[in-house]
Amino acid sequence: MKFDLTARLFPLIFDKYAYSLFKREGFSLSKKQVHKEYKAMIIRTPALPKDNPFIGNVLMGCYALSFYKAYPDMISDELFHKLILALCSSKPMVNAHKKEDAFDEKTLLQKDKGAFLSQKSDDEMDWRYSFQREKDHYDLIYTRCGLCQLGKRENCFHLIRYLCEADFITYDLMGADLKRTQTLASGGTCCDFRVSRKDKKI
Repeated sequence: MKFDLTARLFPLIFDKYAYSLFKREGFSLSKKQVHKEYKAMIIRTPALPKDNPFIGNVLMGCYALSFYKAYPDMISDELFHKLILALCSSKPMVNAHKKEDAFDEKTLLQKDKGAFLSQKSDDEMDWRYSFQREKDHYDLIYTRCGLCQLGKRENCFHLIRYLCEADFITYDLMGADLKRTQTLASGGTCCDFRVSRKDKKI
């Protein structure tokens, strides 16, 4: 991937929340070292097409994992989990997703189109999934995940399951409930999303 303006924005937006967490936890991390690892990870990660909706997911994955890559002996699973929760509950993330509606017609059409296109994608870092729309809910079945690929490439696949928790937070902000019985990151054969309106749980 290119270390472009979008990639550069992630540390500018999220450093405040990440380093506040580490300070509360009693850890002192060098921004320079983490940023260096983040940039290197971005550059060595295969790119997705510019119009791919999952680019932000990959960038967030690189940003979060850069802390572990820079300090593998310091960042435990528990601390990494706390980092993901801190990033997902940060003001920028909350403000961005609160403006979205998981059941907006445009959103649903984009998911339908994206599912169709994903079946044809051979990009290593892309997601592959199906989309089934019902009256009060919809199902997304992911059989390939770019974050899982990133975790394998960076030899830290064991941390990807914590990134999966972001899905519950973001769907909640978008006015929906997410149910899931398995994920690729936890060793499942797929990630099975059942997304329903908060007032009409299925």
